[in-house]
Amino acid sequence: MDPSRFFRKEILDLPAYHLEEYPGTKLNQNESPWDIPVGLKAQVIENLLKTPWNRYPLGDLVILKKKLAKMLGVWADNIAFANGSNVLIQAFILACSVGKNIMVVDPTFGVYETEGKILGNKINRVPLNPEDFTLDTNLFLSEMRKLKPKLIFIPNPNAPTGNLIDLESIRAIIEAAHCPVIIDEAYYPFSGVTVLEWTKNYSNLAVLRTFSKAYALGGLRLGYLVADTDIIRQVEKCLLPFCVSKITIAAALAVLDDTDYMHQYVDQICLERQRVFENLKNFEGIKVYPSATNFILFEVTDSDLVFKNLVSQGIIIRQIGDGRRLTNALRVSIGSADENDRFLKALQQVL
Repeated sequence: MDPSRFFRKEILDLPAYHLEEYPGTKLNQNESPWDIPVGLKAQVIENLLKTPWNRYPLGDLVILKKKLAKMLGVWADNIAFANGSNVLIQAFILACSVGKNIMVVDPTFGVYETEGKILGNKINRVPLNPEDFTLDTNLFLSEMRKLKPKLIFIPNPNAPTGNLIDLESIRAIIEAAHCPVIIDEAYYPFSGVTVLEWTKNYSNLAVLRTFSKAYALGGLRLGYLVADTDIIRQVEKCLLPFCVSKITIAAALAVLDDTDYMHQYVDQICLERQRVFENLKNFEGIKVYPSATNFILFEVTDSDLVFKNLVSQGIIIRQIGDGRRLTNALRVSIGSADENDRFLKALQQVL
């Protein structure tokens, strides 16, 4: 069969998402190395036993919105939920930009480009400083004036580089933009830096977050958006009805009632992140970058060789190559102390 008979060029030109699975220590997807506590999981199951599974989750999501809104200091109408923050990225693009211009920094999270291209958008990349991945604000503003984008995506901290973008740069972009600016704070718990409060002052600002990282709910898929009520209403039109299941809602309600484990996980990850970083700085043959996330980016002479040698020792990290700035880069998720020790020992042997 000739796929071009049925499928759009935008789809045919895109590579399919694929992540090879290998046996061993898994440090390649920025997940929590720990599951949620057993007692909390039992509470989720108990809640589910009281919930009718034959009914669609109408009121359940309203309850979750109200609970999270109280914690964040916003109104429930300022929040949209979906089955993963990637789905909210897709919905935002559907709502705002089809066949138009989208702006991103470079390097950055690849889903913005993938979802943008599916809908025929041109993805306009503004390169970060090649030495330390800082943002040239004047360059970004200049490109923005020329391109007149329909959407701007900026992760803070940035992925896959791990660094924070200067807040005054972000403010300047929001104030100059004539389109929504989405600040993706997937890694906010590990950085402590947020612009969420700014959503009360800037009607074109949206903050994106996830339950996958710090809350250790990657397997249940839950992300949320905080923005002006007008933005929320329009984006929600592009979400499929009932896209968040009762199971996921029950889990989210339980973890929001008991966030102590999350803070403990984050504290441990941040301590381990610093320890791994300090160790990597002492390794010969690599360049390591500071991180405000739960992962660390580093560069080697031959990333393909290092990756394969680590896999052969049962250590699974991520190759990060974009054919532009990042050509021999690797990213390691911060795991438990034992997992990090195994990674450091194996890396030292293969360098």
